[in-house]
Amino acid sequence: MKLYEAKQSRAEDLQAQIERSSAKFKYCRVSTNDVRKYVDVVTRHRYRRSVRGPIGPILCLGTRNGREVDLFRIQCFGPFWLRWSSSWMERRTQSFTTVFPQLEALGRSDLNALGDASVIGVELNPRAARSDVWTGSFDAMPADWVNRFRIVYSNSFDHSEDCERTAREWRRVIRPGGYLVFSFTHDKNPTLSDRVGGLMLADVRALFQGDLVYFQDRGSSNGYSEVILQC
Repeated sequence: MKLYEAKQSRAEDLQAQIERSSAKFKYCRVSTNDVRKYVDVVTRHRYRRSVRGPIGPILCLGTRNGREVDLFRIQCFGPFWLRWSSSWMERRTQSFTTVFPQLEALGRSDLNALGDASVIGVELNPRAARSDVWTGSFDAMPADWVNRFRIVYSNSFDHSEDCERTAREWRRVIRPGGYLVFSFTHDKNPTLSDRVGGLMLADVRALFQGDLVYFQDRGSSNGYSEVILQC
């Protein structure tokens, strides 16, 4: 793991991340097929261990425009016809989009009424605010989210200002026995806005200390490596 050496204040770092988010606000780096795979892996793992009950609530961190929140909600709790059709509705340009965003918006969760079928997101950029996205930093989330989520997903760890602090915060909100679904690149050098680079599987396991459920090098539709840990 490589860290960007130059330091700046907390306020400067947060502002830099907002500007970074705004520049790529339309981008979604995870596809419908990726999310379907993650849900299938977690579901099979729970079944083999005779874990019953709900799979949610689910939290997506650093969600930018919020599309990944919609994808997890559809694949976990959406009607069959929408789960089935979401792949052919998807298009890939600079990122993954859909030709029918109105359909993906159906049934969004409410931050003020979290339940077992809730899927919500966290995004620093105020542009992301909506009923199911909390606006704020993913290393300083609401105090009452402790042990709250059965699945936490992110492909945004490279934006972390402090790796240890971020990892502690993510572990805090995952329910014991819950799953971290973690997607990352390991071939990029850190920059001022992407402060963490060169991540490897060993780094992820050291930071989050969970049992390895799944790993695929460069396995995502966007070429990211994928790790699923049970925490």
